Amino acid sequence: DKGHIMTNPAPAISVIVCCYNAAQTIEATLDSLNVQSFADYEILAIDDGSQDTTVRLLHDRVSQHTHLRVLENTGNLGTAATRQRGLEEARAELVLFFDADDLALPNMLERLFETYRSDPDIMGVSCYAEYFDGDQALGVQKVGAESREDFLWFYDNSKLYFQSVVTLCSRQCALAAGGFRRDIMPNAQDIRYEDYAEDLDLWCRMSDFGAQGHYFLTLPEVLFRYRKPLDSLSTRNLPLMQIKMRWIKDCLRRRRAGQPERTLANFIASRTVWQRFSDWRGDEAAGFYKRAGFAYARRNFL
Repeated sequence: DKGHIMTNPAPAISVIVCCYNAAQTIEATLDSLNVQSFADYEILAIDDGSQDTTVRLLHDRVSQHTHLRVLENTGNLGTAATRQRGLEEARAELVLFFDADDLALPNMLERLFETYRSDPDIMGVSCYAEYFDGDQALGVQKVGAESREDFLWFYDNSKLYFQSVVTLCSRQCALAAGGFRRDIMPNAQDIRYEDYAEDLDLWCRMSDFGAQGHYFLTLPEVLFRYRKPLDSLSTRNLPLMQIKMRWIKDCLRRRRAGQPERTLANFIASRTVWQRFSDWRGDEAAGFYKRAGFAYARRNFL
């Protein structure tokens, strides 16, 4: 376990960047985070067993990035485990997860921080994002509640709460909700179910704090650029993502009804033949929607 240790007082924000074979993009990502108009933050970069030059690039950048701290996992542990380590290792009370191939606009942290501080009931604040691939802009991602009333509608109706992973939130609130779940369903195929929709799972468990009047908020402003390369259009793992999302919804509704959650294995085993057929139809529709959306963004109308 190696890392560069900072000795200055705890910052206001810890930006957690989980890296895996990110050598082609990590330098641009760090550069975008290093020129923020908000100064009181650390960048906690955690390498998850990369096989390329990511680790060397991270350590080389420490001398150039005064905010940067680098940690290395002992092997490839996966997204959920690495993000959980970030939660536990962060030195700030406020945390924000940022992908190793995305780009922050210079005022991202400032706008999120000032909005978070504007209301003590806010437990997390996110923003719009611009999809891009290379030099091509592909559209704007708009997800999450833009007012307290919008969020409370999701809470009151026990709806899944979708929010960008780029959300400035309370570290203690995230930990109190259980953080990122790991070892959800060990299996012979070594499928890491914990790494599918892991952020949605956390946001939905945090959304339970709506009972105490807390809420999530999304700023209707583009504050970062979200890379969507061509190979991200693959729907190969979509059924795994979809079954995980259905389980998250089942867990949410059971919690709100005062019932214990079912394990993922028990939830999958409970699906009837008709439900499995309906799931297959839904998966096919979701895959079509995903492909169609990005084809439209590229003006590939045929």
